[in-house]
Amino acid sequence: MKLLTFAHRGEAQAFLSAYTFKPVDFFFDGLLISPEYYLLITGEGPHAASEKTTAVLAKFSESITHVYNIGVAGSLTPELKMHDLLWIRTSYAHHAEKLEFKSFSSENSKAAHDCMTAFNRVLDMEEKRKLSHFANIVDRELWAIASAANLFKKPYLALKIISDEMKATEIDICKFVKEEAPLLSEKLLHEFQKTELLTVKKITPKIDSEFLNDPLFYFTTSQERKLNSTLQAITLKGLTEKELVMDSEVRAIKVMDKLPKERTRLLLLFLSEKLNPISVKIRAKIENAIAPLEAAKISISYDNDFEEDYINLTVKIQSTRDLEKVKNALKIFSYEEYKTIFDGNFDV
Repeated sequence: MKLLTFAHRGEAQAFLSAYTFKPVDFFFDGLLISPEYYLLITGEGPHAASEKTTAVLAKFSESITHVYNIGVAGSLTPELKMHDLLWIRTSYAHHAEKLEFKSFSSENSKAAHDCMTAFNRVLDMEEKRKLSHFANIVDRELWAIASAANLFKKPYLALKIISDEMKATEIDICKFVKEEAPLLSEKLLHEFQKTELLTVKKITPKIDSEFLNDPLFYFTTSQERKLNSTLQAITLKGLTEKELVMDSEVRAIKVMDKLPKERTRLLLLFLSEKLNPISVKIRAKIENAIAPLEAAKISISYDNDFEEDYINLTVKIQSTRDLEKVKNALKIFSYEEYKTIFDGNFDV
């Protein structure tokens, strides 16, 4: 079953009419169930959304396969107009004047819009302009819900409808959402049902990739899927695969004296950083933290997507001196510092 999340009941009213929902006896009000879906009213803001979504997933994780977030959002660009319906590609968050480094990509590989979740209401035009460098719409809940879904390893999708344009004021927003909630909800339901019919079975479309046909690389099935989804996302940002193939860093990877599998790993890393430039800064912080281990010739691997804070160490000891080097390096290495980077507690 799929979990549908909404900030307010007004956004969910068309869904409540379309399906036979009944209240679930739970720790708090706002959780309902139908033969097809769970539906959760989270309340406004990332804290409420995170707490309630996490609680529901913890209790019903075995029966929930996907998490949806559906509702209104504000535009951060003049190109997006009132009532525009958008499927979201990536969710970011902005808190206490800082951008949270962790972002979450949705399962919808064809989505072309990114959403910034703000911990406070964004009403000032200058603040909207700042956020527009990272996303083209802003909401109050998606990142928190996507984070909870990620914690339980559930794919998420997000559907938003524009409720206020760049020029809107606080009074405009409140009045519009309150008066137009029935219409907004109907439009969301129509788009949701249309997409549900087309995506009963979701398969990442395979693309004709020059990288896949290059004998200098070797892709496993999972790496091929990652290449496909990453290239599609990069293409939506205006870069073509042809331009990437000609990039100096890609050409450098091709001529490295390494096995095809290792070249493939480096290529996917490069593409990931092209898609998310912030990851370059994160990786630099990590490399600085693990420098004592590398100096002791300890082989290190970690999650290149920065979702899990594990670290794998492999060491070859051929003498007592080697052993002492490893012991000293482990004393110097601070796992707490390393974990802090993954928790996002640094200024990017």
